Amino acid sequence: MAKPQSALSDAFSRVVKKHREKLGLSRAALAEKAGLHQTYIGLLEREKRSPNLDTAKAIAKALNLTLAEIVKQAEKIS
Repeated sequence: MAKPQSALSDAFSRVVKKHREKLGLSRAALAEKAGLHQTYIGLLEREKRSPNLDTAKAIAKALNLTLAEIVKQAEKIS
């Protein structure tokens, strides 16, 4: 059974997907840059997983953003 997610976690996922697409990165390319598996990125973008802080920071860095920037954007839409 999937765990329930918060509005902020869901918004974080949407922000990640928006920036990945804006950069023209595939899920696989983002995963490689962040040191993650592409399946994890897919689950994250479909709001099935929430990253821990270290993973969120790695994703932000791979998107050329700070974690604070992603969280701020997520807070605006949550």
